[in-house]
Amino acid sequence: MKTIYKTIYMLTLTTIFSQNTSAQTPVVKGIEHIGITVPDMKTALPFFKDILGFTPVTEIGPFELDDVWREKYKIHSGAQVEKIVSLRAGDGANIELFEYKSPKGNKEVPYGDDLGWNHTAFYTDDINNSVKYLKSKGITVLSDPNVSTAGPTAGESWVYFLAPWGAQFELVSYPNGKAYEKENPQTKLWSPKLAGESFAITSATKVMATIEVEKLLQLHLATWGEKNVEKRTKNFKLIYTEDVNIVDPFFILNGTANLNPFIDDLQKKHPGFKFSLAKPIETHNNIARLFWQFGPESKPDTITGQDVFAIENNKIKSLYIFIDGLKK
Repeated sequence: MKTIYKTIYMLTLTTIFSQNTSAQTPVVKGIEHIGITVPDMKTALPFFKDILGFTPVTEIGPFELDDVWREKYKIHSGAQVEKIVSLRAGDGANIELFEYKSPKGNKEVPYGDDLGWNHTAFYTDDINNSVKYLKSKGITVLSDPNVSTAGPTAGESWVYFLAPWGAQFELVSYPNGKAYEKENPQTKLWSPKLAGESFAITSATKVMATIEVEKLLQLHLATWGEKNVEKRTKNFKLIYTEDVNIVDPFFILNGTANLNPFIDDLQKKHPGFKFSLAKPIETHNNIARLFWQFGPESKPDTITGQDVFAIENNKIKSLYIFIDGLKK
């Protein structure tokens, strides 16, 4: 049994790489979990589970560690593992909590300039309400939300808060994206705000009639060609959910707050162009595809592409835009 526990423990500490067989180089697909040593589970679990809303999934321990193991993984002599708990942390990396029984382990929270893990940041759609919530639970928040107004992170708000044992964590929010994203960088930072946008179809989902979906998407297409900002804004409320997720090759929006400037810019760069259907709309189970063309009357298919939609409560919940022949 001791060997089995040691094998499990080793797996929790090891980054698993998938191998690129052609280049023989390790390829990391993403952060699977973040390991955090806590003073005890009685303090830590209520914080992560009841306040932050994370879900405990697995639990192992206690088990002993031998001297060879402790030396190899830099663990103080005499230390033993009391418990390891893994939690699902929303739509981001998992959190893995370690509780040790140790006569020598440092019980002080490290300084921010000490080597090693500094903090973990959690994404929230509404940072002000999240701060109010944390304070209502007795959590220490170190300041009011800080707002970035310049540079590549403009549009981001952040604030630090403390776990009951003093460890620092961060709330971060950028519902309309960050400034650097609008510059069409070759690589964009991953964001958990997109991970929760998947649209689930169940037997209880109310499926919108095909003819109604077609009317909705035709209004969507006409609105992108509308030059009157007030009319567009009015249509946005009819077409999209308040938290609609719009993913274009050049920008990502959560909500429609910054959609008008993009459409205005698109129309200015392509005077005389208009959107039209390239072929019939395809739809099933609140999922739809719209094949569009964009160009002047002399060549209406100057630019072509397709929009893929997820519809919820008779409005567009997610929109993914593809442009034919685009090379980024």
